Amino acid sequence: MPGKGTSERGSAWLALGEASRLLGVDPDTLRRWADAGKVDVFTTPGGHRRFPRAAIEAMLPRPRARRTLLTALGEPPDRVAAELRRRVRADLAAMNEQEWHARLDERSIQWFRERGRRMSELLIGSLDTGRRAGRDQMLAQAEALGREYGIESGKRGLSIGEATQAFLFFRARFMAEIATIARRRALDADRATTLFEEADQALDGVIVALVEGHRSPARRR
Repeated sequence: MPGKGTSERGSAWLALGEASRLLGVDPDTLRRWADAGKVDVFTTPGGHRRFPRAAIEAMLPRPRARRTLLTALGEPPDRVAAELRRRVRADLAAMNEQEWHARLDERSIQWFRERGRRMSELLIGSLDTGRRAGRDQMLAQAEALGREYGIESGKRGLSIGEATQAFLFFRARFMAEIATIARRRALDADRATTLFEEADQALDGVIVALVEGHRSPARRR
Protein backbone atom coordinates (compact mmCIF):
# COMPACT_ATOMS: atom_id res chain seq x y z
CA MET A 1 0.00 0.00 0.00
CA PRO A 2 1.39 3.44 -0.87
CA GLY A 3 2.45 5.57 2.04
CA LYS A 4 3.58 9.08 2.78
CA GLY A 5 6.62 8.89 0.52
CA THR A 6 4.73 8.32 -2.70
CA SER A 7 5.93 11.54 -4.32
CA GLU A 8 9.60 10.68 -3.93
CA ARG A 9 11.57 10.11 -7.10
CA GLY A 10 11.73 6.43 -7.94
CA SER A 11 8.69 5.53 -5.86
CA ALA A 12 6.50 2.71 -7.13
CA TRP A 13 3.47 5.00 -6.84
CA LEU A 14 2.67 8.35 -8.43
CA ALA A 15 0.25 11.05 -7.41
CA LEU A 16 -2.31 12.29 -9.96
CA GLY A 17 -0.27 15.35 -10.90
CA GLU A 18 2.96 13.40 -11.28
CA ALA A 19 1.34 10.69 -13.37
CA SER A 20 -0.43 13.16 -15.66
CA ARG A 21 2.80 15.12 -16.22
CA LEU A 22 4.66 11.93 -17.08
CA LEU A 23 2.01 11.01 -19.65
CA GLY A 24 1.65 14.56 -20.93
CA VAL A 25 -2.12 14.69 -20.37
CA ASP A 26 -4.39 16.89 -18.30
CA PRO A 27 -5.06 15.60 -14.75
CA ASP A 28 -8.79 15.59 -15.50
CA THR A 29 -8.14 13.29 -18.47
CA LEU A 30 -6.18 10.86 -16.34
CA ARG A 31 -8.87 11.02 -13.66
CA ARG A 32 -11.51 10.05 -16.27
CA TRP A 33 -9.35 7.19 -17.50
CA ALA A 34 -9.02 5.93 -13.94
CA ASP A 35 -12.77 6.22 -13.32
CA ALA A 36 -13.40 4.27 -16.54
CA GLY A 37 -11.02 1.51 -15.46
CA LYS A 38 -8.50 2.24 -18.21
CA VAL A 39 -5.67 2.87 -15.74
CA ASP A 40 -4.76 1.02 -12.54
CA VAL A 41 -5.29 3.29 -9.54
CA PHE A 42 -5.36 3.09 -5.75
CA THR A 43 -7.34 5.52 -3.64
CA THR A 44 -5.93 6.30 -0.21
CA PRO A 45 -8.16 6.53 2.88
CA GLY A 46 -7.90 10.29 2.49
CA GLY A 47 -9.35 10.13 -1.04
CA HIS A 48 -6.11 10.73 -2.96
CA ARG A 49 -5.40 8.77 -6.12
CA ARG A 50 -2.14 6.89 -6.48
CA PHE A 51 -1.05 5.29 -9.74
CA PRO A 52 1.43 2.43 -10.09
CA ARG A 53 4.54 3.84 -11.74
CA ALA A 54 4.97 0.68 -13.80
CA ALA A 55 1.44 0.99 -15.21
CA ILE A 56 1.95 4.64 -16.16
CA GLU A 57 5.35 4.02 -17.76
CA ALA A 58 3.85 1.13 -19.74
CA MET A 59 1.50 3.67 -21.36
CA LEU A 60 4.36 5.79 -22.67
CA PRO A 61 5.18 5.39 -26.38
CA ARG A 62 8.13 3.11 -26.94
CA PRO A 63 11.03 4.55 -28.94
CA ARG A 64 11.27 3.05 -32.40
CA ALA A 65 14.09 0.59 -32.74
CA ARG A 66 17.04 1.64 -34.87
CA ARG A 67 16.73 0.50 -38.48
CA THR A 68 19.10 -2.26 -39.43
CA LEU A 69 19.77 -2.50 -43.15
CA LEU A 70 19.69 -5.90 -44.80
CA THR A 71 23.31 -5.70 -45.93
CA ALA A 72 24.39 -4.90 -42.38
CA LEU A 73 22.62 -8.09 -41.29
CA GLY A 74 24.60 -10.09 -43.82
CA GLU A 75 21.58 -10.36 -46.13
CA PRO A 76 22.47 -8.73 -49.49
CA PRO A 77 19.31 -7.61 -51.32
CA ASP A 78 20.16 -9.55 -54.49
CA ARG A 79 20.41 -12.78 -52.49
CA VAL A 80 17.16 -12.05 -50.63
CA ALA A 81 15.43 -11.35 -53.95
CA ALA A 82 16.74 -14.62 -55.41
CA GLU A 83 15.52 -16.59 -52.39
CA LEU A 84 12.13 -14.90 -52.65
CA ARG A 85 11.83 -15.86 -56.33
CA ARG A 86 12.66 -19.47 -55.49
CA ARG A 87 10.05 -19.48 -52.74
CA VAL A 88 7.37 -18.04 -55.05
CA ARG A 89 8.16 -20.50 -57.85
CA ALA A 90 8.14 -23.50 -55.53
CA ASP A 91 4.88 -22.56 -53.84
CA LEU A 92 3.22 -21.67 -57.11
CA ALA A 93 4.16 -25.03 -58.61
CA ALA A 94 2.69 -26.77 -55.58
CA MET A 95 -0.53 -24.70 -55.76
CA ASN A 96 -1.45 -24.95 -59.42
CA GLU A 97 -5.11 -24.88 -58.47
CA GLN A 98 -4.90 -21.11 -58.02
CA GLU A 99 -7.71 -19.91 -60.29
CA TRP A 100 -6.14 -16.53 -61.03
CA HIS A 101 -2.98 -18.23 -62.32
CA ALA A 102 -4.81 -20.84 -64.38
CA ARG A 103 -6.72 -18.12 -66.25
CA LEU A 104 -3.57 -16.45 -67.59
CA ASP A 105 -1.86 -17.50 -70.81
CA GLU A 106 1.92 -17.88 -70.98
CA ARG A 107 2.45 -14.40 -72.40
CA SER A 108 0.46 -12.83 -69.57
CA ILE A 109 2.28 -14.91 -66.97
CA GLN A 110 5.60 -13.71 -68.35
CA TRP A 111 4.40 -10.09 -68.26
CA PHE A 112 3.40 -10.33 -64.62
CA ARG A 113 6.52 -12.30 -63.71
CA GLU A 114 8.84 -9.61 -65.08
CA ARG A 115 7.07 -6.81 -63.22
CA GLY A 116 6.78 -8.88 -60.08
CA ARG A 117 10.52 -9.44 -60.15
CA ARG A 118 11.21 -5.72 -60.47
CA MET A 119 8.69 -4.93 -57.73
CA SER A 120 10.31 -7.38 -55.32
CA GLU A 121 13.73 -5.84 -56.02
CA LEU A 122 12.40 -2.37 -55.24
CA LEU A 123 10.63 -3.47 -52.05
CA ILE A 124 13.69 -5.35 -50.80
CA GLY A 125 15.92 -2.46 -51.81
CA SER A 126 13.82 -0.09 -49.72
CA LEU A 127 14.67 -2.19 -46.67
CA ASP A 128 18.37 -1.76 -47.43
CA THR A 129 18.38 1.99 -48.03
CA GLY A 130 19.44 4.32 -45.24
CA ARG A 131 18.43 7.60 -46.85
CA ARG A 132 14.75 8.48 -46.59
CA ALA A 133 14.65 10.08 -50.04
CA GLY A 134 16.06 6.99 -51.70
CA ARG A 135 13.67 4.73 -49.81
CA ASP A 136 10.67 6.85 -50.76
CA GLN A 137 11.73 6.81 -54.40
CA MET A 138 11.94 3.02 -54.46
CA LEU A 139 8.54 2.67 -52.79
CA ALA A 140 7.01 5.12 -55.27
CA GLN A 141 8.35 3.02 -58.15
CA ALA A 142 7.01 -0.16 -56.55
CA GLU A 143 3.58 1.45 -56.16
CA ALA A 144 3.68 2.57 -59.80
CA LEU A 145 4.27 -1.06 -60.77
CA GLY A 146 1.39 -2.07 -58.51
CA ARG A 147 -0.91 0.35 -60.30
CA GLU A 148 0.29 -0.98 -63.67
CA TYR A 149 -0.33 -4.51 -62.41
CA GLY A 150 -3.90 -3.54 -61.50
CA ILE A 151 -4.56 -1.97 -64.88
CA GLU A 152 -3.21 -4.93 -66.82
CA SER A 153 -4.92 -7.55 -64.65
CA GLY A 154 -8.23 -5.89 -65.48
CA LYS A 155 -7.40 -5.79 -69.17
CA ARG A 156 -6.49 -9.47 -69.09
CA GLY A 157 -9.76 -10.52 -67.53
CA LEU A 158 -8.93 -10.85 -63.84
CA SER A 159 -11.49 -9.54 -61.39
CA ILE A 160 -10.40 -7.21 -58.60
CA GLY A 161 -10.74 -10.17 -56.23
CA GLU A 162 -8.49 -12.37 -58.37
CA ALA A 163 -5.91 -9.61 -58.81
CA THR A 164 -5.87 -9.03 -55.07
CA GLN A 165 -5.61 -12.77 -54.40
CA ALA A 166 -2.59 -12.95 -56.69
CA PHE A 167 -0.88 -10.12 -54.85
CA LEU A 168 -1.69 -11.64 -51.46
CA PHE A 169 0.01 -14.83 -52.64
CA PHE A 170 3.15 -12.78 -53.32
CA ARG A 171 2.77 -10.81 -50.10
CA ALA A 172 2.64 -13.94 -47.95
CA ARG A 173 5.89 -15.23 -49.50
CA PHE A 174 7.55 -11.84 -49.13
CA MET A 175 6.72 -11.67 -45.41
CA ALA A 176 7.79 -15.30 -44.97
CA GLU A 177 11.19 -14.36 -46.39
CA ILE A 178 11.44 -11.45 -43.95
CA ALA A 179 10.57 -13.83 -41.10
CA THR A 180 13.30 -16.20 -42.27
CA ILE A 181 15.83 -13.36 -42.13
CA ALA A 182 14.70 -12.36 -38.63
CA ARG A 183 15.14 -15.96 -37.42
CA ARG A 184 18.40 -16.54 -39.23
CA ARG A 185 19.94 -13.39 -37.79
CA ALA A 186 18.35 -13.87 -34.35
CA LEU A 187 16.97 -10.32 -34.33
CA ASP A 188 15.67 -9.08 -31.01
CA ALA A 189 11.95 -8.29 -30.73
CA ASP A 190 12.32 -4.55 -31.36
CA ARG A 191 14.47 -4.87 -34.47
CA ALA A 192 12.34 -7.67 -35.87
CA THR A 193 9.19 -5.62 -35.29
CA THR A 194 10.69 -2.60 -37.06
CA LEU A 195 11.66 -4.75 -40.05
CA PHE A 196 8.21 -6.36 -40.23
CA GLU A 197 6.44 -3.00 -39.94
CA GLU A 198 8.47 -1.44 -42.74
CA ALA A 199 7.88 -4.41 -45.03
CA ASP A 200 4.18 -4.48 -44.19
CA GLN A 201 3.73 -0.75 -44.85
CA ALA A 202 5.55 -1.02 -48.16
CA LEU A 203 3.29 -3.86 -49.29
CA ASP A 204 0.21 -1.94 -48.14
CA GLY A 205 1.16 0.91 -50.47
CA VAL A 206 1.48 -1.46 -53.42
CA ILE A 207 -1.86 -3.19 -52.89
CA VAL A 208 -3.66 0.14 -52.59
CA ALA A 209 -2.07 1.20 -55.88
CA LEU A 210 -3.08 -2.13 -57.45
CA VAL A 211 -6.74 -1.65 -56.51
CA GLU A 212 -6.68 1.93 -57.79
CA GLY A 213 -5.17 0.73 -61.05
CA HIS A 214 -7.78 -1.98 -61.52
CA ARG A 215 -10.53 0.58 -61.00
CA SER A 216 -8.87 3.12 -63.28
CA PRO A 217 -10.53 4.06 -66.58
CA ALA A 218 -7.12 3.37 -68.18
CA ARG A 219 -7.74 -0.39 -68.00
CA ARG A 220 -10.78 -0.07 -70.26
CA ARG A 221 -8.89 1.62 -73.08
